[in-house]
Amino acid sequence: MCEVIRVQNHWKELLPVDRYQVRLNGLIHPYDQKVIHYLYQPLIGPRPVSLYTSLWQEVNEMTFFGDWCTHHQLMVRMNCSLDLLLEDRKKLEAIGLLKVYKKKSGEHIEFIYELQPPLTPKQFFTDGLLNIYLYNRIGQKDFIRLKKIFAQEQVDKDIYEEMTVSFSDVFQSVHPSELSVNQYEVSQIDDQYEWIDRKEPTAPAVTSTFDFQALYHHLSDVIISREAFTPEVKEAIIKLAFVYQLSPEQMSRVIQEAFLHTGAIDIQELRKQVRNFYRLESGDQLPALSYRTQPPALQEMAHREPQNEEEQTIRAFEQLSPYEVLEQVGQGGKPVPADLKIVEGILFEQKLTPGVVNVLIHYVMETNDQKLVKNYVEKIAAHWARKKVKTVREAMALARSEHKKYQEWSQTKSKKPYQKARKNERQERLPSWMTDQSSQNEQPELSDEEAERKRQFLKDYLNKI
Repeated sequence: MCEVIRVQNHWKELLPVDRYQVRLNGLIHPYDQKVIHYLYQPLIGPRPVSLYTSLWQEVNEMTFFGDWCTHHQLMVRMNCSLDLLLEDRKKLEAIGLLKVYKKKSGEHIEFIYELQPPLTPKQFFTDGLLNIYLYNRIGQKDFIRLKKIFAQEQVDKDIYEEMTVSFSDVFQSVHPSELSVNQYEVSQIDDQYEWIDRKEPTAPAVTSTFDFQALYHHLSDVIISREAFTPEVKEAIIKLAFVYQLSPEQMSRVIQEAFLHTGAIDIQELRKQVRNFYRLESGDQLPALSYRTQPPALQEMAHREPQNEEEQTIRAFEQLSPYEVLEQVGQGGKPVPADLKIVEGILFEQKLTPGVVNVLIHYVMETNDQKLVKNYVEKIAAHWARKKVKTVREAMALARSEHKKYQEWSQTKSKKPYQKARKNERQERLPSWMTDQSSQNEQPELSDEEAERKRQFLKDYLNKI
């Protein structure tokens, strides 16, 4: 059932017969491919990079745009399904390497895929967004090595004498009587054309949900005027708040600290103060990149209202990010860095979708006294990855069917070989979506016979599901 829903949602966005044309946003050099391979690929993976390269190859070297093709042709060439193609395309869009334009043409839809040049190495390593995630992804040693690949040693030109000749030393101006072309033809170009040149690279856009009014409320106009918040400063604040999960109140304290050092809102100083603030709160570990929520193509409840409690739970897991689920399970408290590191690890290493990770987080914490045990979480995550679980409903169903096995895994992780189960040992509490409502009102103290009867009832119930 989940697989059918997934296909239906996916086909609402894209069909194999839909046509597309690839265009370049200015010149893209072979050197850009090296930048994408070393700097972007660790963040988005090899498949989206392969898609970018494949689209690039479609472009005619003389015209800077390609022929019209269908997505079926692209699927054959990439040897992948349409849902994976759409997933990889969206990663390229989000990271700033692709812009997509859509137009209805008769019964079908036409797309323009405009490839964007990557950021220059200098722009990337000073971006304040991508460089932070890359550092977390590859570690300090490789990060420094990459910086050295794209940088060169400075030469002290002051100890040399410049010998460069000027333009007028070599060339001379031609008298107007010797001109044989019309000046209008030299300087004009039709409006329907645009110059092919090196365009400014596009940095990833972060959707602004930051509350600047709340920020201003915590800042005094006498100390920092509103004019200090230029568009560049606002963009930096939005990115930093997104990366480091800062509230307007926390950001106001950081801005005041940066302002006291420089007398202005200097972006470099602001970044430095944000990093210092984050280290005090979370230690030396930098934030890592993770999907915000379940991809739209895998959301079952995106376009319809829940009809029962289970569907309400599915929609919640689809709409929340793993960070928000950790917050909710912790009753609003900020997730600890250790738990975030476990979640980030299974997102990247096991390639589980955010909705599936949400189910996993909720299941493990509800059945393990609100604790995420690293080895136990990773073992279940690896099992779900092998089962190719993609949707929330699939994850919930698998958790129900394999609950007894997971119980045994948990016991082997938490108990030593010589330990025996105690007579009145606390019975684990299951998530509400795994049990019926009546089982949630049980008395905490149960006799051995009652506990065994309840355990058998739960086993029969889960088998029926």
